[in-house]
Amino acid sequence: MARPHDLPYAEHFQQMPCGTRAKYVAVHCRCPKCRAANRRYVHQREAVAKAAALEIGVRPVAQLAPQTWTAPDGTTRVRLYKRACRGANGEPCRYGAHLRKDSTGDVCCLCRPRLAAAWNGLVSADAVRAHLKTLSRQGVGYKSVAAAADVSRTVLRDILAGRKHQLRAQSARRVLAIDRDALADHALVPAGPTWRRLRRLQEEGFTKTELARRLGSKAKTPALQFKARYILAKSAARVERFYRIVMAA
Repeated sequence: MARPHDLPYAEHFQQMPCGTRAKYVAVHCRCPKCRAANRRYVHQREAVAKAAALEIGVRPVAQLAPQTWTAPDGTTRVRLYKRACRGANGEPCRYGAHLRKDSTGDVCCLCRPRLAAAWNGLVSADAVRAHLKTLSRQGVGYKSVAAAADVSRTVLRDILAGRKHQLRAQSARRVLAIDRDALADHALVPAGPTWRRLRRLQEEGFTKTELARRLGSKAKTPALQFKARYILAKSAARVERFYRIVMAA
């Protein structure tokens, strides 16, 4: 695919004044002005997430947070923090966590992933990597998953290769929601289940010629031309549909 003509080059960002997040990200400028611009962006993003959390029914709860700790002399003591985690999705914090006095949020880092409708921080890619491998064994490649989940191919490729260990929570949720239905028509799948269905149909009285004609062959002499080990996903789906129609009759 050709590069869009209006896509700016790195030189464009080099000429930008300091104090913008674009220069912080694109040019890796770490001057005080660019750092401050990046901090403002992060704080604004967290504010949007907290506002979304309030819309789904999460309300702050004022309470003291007791925490047990061991003093240098070996005695066990209890101290009270003025700010406690208010939990997520209407449920209290499962960890009884407290918040530092300089924290700008009302939820601890352990409860943030539970704010499914609002939180979009970084999560481990282990579950996504395992899911991609499972789908791959079923004939669903990472490119098909990327298209179905609206996630970058490069991200999924790097996760599979072990080069990327984290991704955004919403992207992870979309990938984990993908199942075998995302299979591309021209992907290769094991032919064993398809051949078992074809043999079962032959036992019901269908000849190979009749099966080929029912499955869409337009040749003068229809014939089943499936490979022994792997076939196209669309061919397997066609056999599956016909098999279900016959067995349901």
